Amino acid sequence: MTKKTFNKCILWTVFVLFSSFILTQRLANYFVKERIAKEKQLVQHTAQTTALHFESKIEKYLSAADFLKNYLLLHGEEATAAAFPMLAPSIMDNNGVIQCIELAKDGTIDYVYPLKGNKHVLGLNLLTAEKRSFEASIARKTGKYTIAGPFSLVQGGIGALLLDPIYVQNSMGKNEFWGFAVVVIDWEAFVDEVNLQHLEKSGYHYSIWHKDPYAGQKANIAASEQPVSDKAIQVSCPMPNDLWYVDIEVAGGWIAPVIQEAYLGFAMLISILLTIGYWQFATGRYKEQEHKQQLETALAKANVANEAKTRFLFSMSHDIRTPMNAILGFTDIAKGSKDMHQIQDCLRKIGLAGDLLLKLINEVLNISRIESGTLRPVLEKVNLQQFARELEMLFKQSMEDKQLDFSVLCTIKNRLVEADSQHMQAICVNLIANAQKFTPAGGKVAVRIEQLETQAEQAVYRIQVSDTGIGMSEEFQKVQYQLFERERTSTVTRTEGTGLGLAIVKRLVDMLAGRIECESQVGKGTTYSLYFTLKLLPDAAINDNSLDKRPSVQTLAGKEVLLVEDNELNMEIAQIVLTKAGMVVDTAENGQVAVTKASAKRYDVILMDIQMPVMNGYEATRAIRQFENKELAQVPIIAMTANAFQEDKQRALNEGMDGHVAKPLNVEMLLQVMQEALSSKRISL
Repeated sequence: MTKKTFNKCILWTVFVLFSSFILTQRLANYFVKERIAKEKQLVQHTAQTTALHFESKIEKYLSAADFLKNYLLLHGEEATAAAFPMLAPSIMDNNGVIQCIELAKDGTIDYVYPLKGNKHVLGLNLLTAEKRSFEASIARKTGKYTIAGPFSLVQGGIGALLLDPIYVQNSMGKNEFWGFAVVVIDWEAFVDEVNLQHLEKSGYHYSIWHKDPYAGQKANIAASEQPVSDKAIQVSCPMPNDLWYVDIEVAGGWIAPVIQEAYLGFAMLISILLTIGYWQFATGRYKEQEHKQQLETALAKANVANEAKTRFLFSMSHDIRTPMNAILGFTDIAKGSKDMHQIQDCLRKIGLAGDLLLKLINEVLNISRIESGTLRPVLEKVNLQQFARELEMLFKQSMEDKQLDFSVLCTIKNRLVEADSQHMQAICVNLIANAQKFTPAGGKVAVRIEQLETQAEQAVYRIQVSDTGIGMSEEFQKVQYQLFERERTSTVTRTEGTGLGLAIVKRLVDMLAGRIECESQVGKGTTYSLYFTLKLLPDAAINDNSLDKRPSVQTLAGKEVLLVEDNELNMEIAQIVLTKAGMVVDTAENGQVAVTKASAKRYDVILMDIQMPVMNGYEATRAIRQFENKELAQVPIIAMTANAFQEDKQRALNEGMDGHVAKPLNVEMLLQVMQEALSSKRISL
């Protein structure tokens, strides 16, 4: 292809790219607007339904005043006054919404039921009283029902008055004002009956308000904890001689950011595909006239581009199928075998394959959370000497089992720093695990923590992880931090791995504003150097032997356990594990059943699933912690859930739980957490 022809193709391709991008973006914006419009329609309907619900409830209680008025019109003032002590109780409701019933001749309250707690209102003139006169005058003038309030009542509390004006015929046959039949509503009970809480539970923010007739300003009648914005949907709610407004909006906005981004991303993808299509079409017309080598080169470039698109799915498919093949294959062998030795061997290999599959899933989820930006550093006070000892303890036994010389050396001046201990540990664990994996027996793995440049409030720390293992080629070192990259040698390909560990390390180091360097030679080993600039904290009295202190180990045999789990298979597995450990197991299929059982019996420990019908694990835990019986309320509760991220573990502790165990269950970890919980130490694994 000549340079002129190539430049022409480039210009037209750019034109197609911009044109298609503008077109598809407008299309995406249209779909976004349509989605928002549908959401607004739903919210509009919700607001109208809420307004109608308010109207119907008010009408319900107006009927009580209407009954009293009609009785007076039919039987006269004297008969009504005599019958009032019997009439009023008959129209009181049973749910506590109606606080009292009143008759106010000429606007002055002469009769009230019940008298107890309400006698202060006797003699109150509604036509002149503060916060009542405007509505009472409107009711008298229009002859229509009128609502006053909500406001502070004379007898105490917050309430609203339903004023029903009464007109009787005088001796000349003309209607003249007699007074009011009044129903006083306990506002808190009324709001509870209307059940506005379901709006917040359904993901809405709301505000119900009207204009204060006295101040002329907006006055809230009821509102959610979070205020509504000026983008909320508003509907009017006609009330007797008043107009209320209902403002409602979706708590997370009219459309979730991820959905909007998905639309825009899809639009960009379509425009790119259209551009690629045009480019292939345009260049195809000219490639036929070019040399065969040019065509092969173009095809090779296209293959490289396509490989990048399919790489993720191919790697995932391969790495998932490998352990799944082992799980299914050894399951079939175990089912058809009567040899217990062979069955045990199959089960051991199924467990190893399951661990590998779980590790792959966890690493893919970690990569996803890092790249989506949902993972954030969590800074806390860290003792780096203790941090080093923890690393040593984590790997000491496994290094000895593999016959490796393992050492951890910490040479620092300032021990206390502000750092993200969890993610720094994840980085080091990944690098040390790799060093252990790729170092043959008899080799060495060393960890060294050093303090380099030190200023007034911060210092640079270097963490080195070195080994005498198989090392890496220069080619692999250039791509080692890319997803699913593994060294293509016979030694490495026989070693299990996902190709995600170093990618996670690099992304975590970047998230913590650190730096990572690598030196490696094939056959001689590898050294990774991590550099972090950390804020220094004052060195208080530190007991470096704190790791040597252990809570007293509690025996689990004979302990009574309440297992709360809605999945039958998960319950069966956990029940077998606990029973095998000598524990006495009681079960509950949801949180509500668990609360009932925990209120009647003191268990040694409760294993609580989180996502359950009827009542979830968090709700059940809060209910148990509120028992009046402190012995029952303080039972150790351990979350046993598939929600395995750090924020899930922290929430379990914040909700009042004493520990956290992630599914799928690791028996050793489960029993360890139970022992720690029984020793009054919160822990999560």
